[in-house]
Amino acid sequence: METTKINNLEIRIFSDADGLSLAAADIFLSEGEKAIKAKNSFSVALSGGRTSQKLYELLGGKFKDRIDWSKVHIFWGDERAEKDVPEGNFQTAYQKWLKFIIAENPSFVENIHRVKMEIGFREGAEDYEKEIERWAPNGFDLALNGAGADGHRNGVMPDNNSAGWKNQIWEQPKNLKVWGYEMPPAVNPYTKRITLTPWFLNQSGVNVLLLAGEDKKDILKRIVFESENYRKEDCPAITFNEVPTIILTDKPAASGLSKE
Repeated sequence: METTKINNLEIRIFSDADGLSLAAADIFLSEGEKAIKAKNSFSVALSGGRTSQKLYELLGGKFKDRIDWSKVHIFWGDERAEKDVPEGNFQTAYQKWLKFIIAENPSFVENIHRVKMEIGFREGAEDYEKEIERWAPNGFDLALNGAGADGHRNGVMPDNNSAGWKNQIWEQPKNLKVWGYEMPPAVNPYTKRITLTPWFLNQSGVNVLLLAGEDKKDILKRIVFESENYRKEDCPAITFNEVPTIILTDKPAASGLSKE
């Protein structure tokens, strides 16, 4: 592993996605242990995307006996699909991880705080914010985040000038934790989103960004070296610079960070 610190960003570079996932699992377990010891509970927000899937397999497999799941509360940084849609963020985590914990600890299902897209993106956002107010009103103990090659952060999509679309999340009050909105398919094929706001995610005790693959090298370079060249409206991922953030990445994604 190579580590470098640039302003608020601590960048840990691993040889491949497997090493990145092991590191993410270690952070999950160590932060969980600390939080449970300190306050008898551990709250974590999960990211979507493919990078987190290997982490889920570890937590649902070889590491599933390493934490007291009755003390763990699971949330999501965003959702794009209803409960039973395989491509949804809930189903991805459920099939690769959560169902194996529930099989051994049935009461754990009460600790899984799903985003209810099926009741409508506005209604679902209001319902989800109430759930967060109950369990993690001042921020999560750990937030596992994702970013897209287009610059989106979790479920916050960048403005799209060609479609004449602006994301109104930036006009919302800073006490808002959850935002539900709709966008044209030109922006993203999943046109309805419920997402946590970047400013609320940034209140997490530990903020982690998972980025793997060569297709992420340009966005990683943008976050680390070029954030001053962009507005957050056009590249929401630059908001990771606003608070201390651990970036777990692999060599293909980090290849854009080498000095030319």
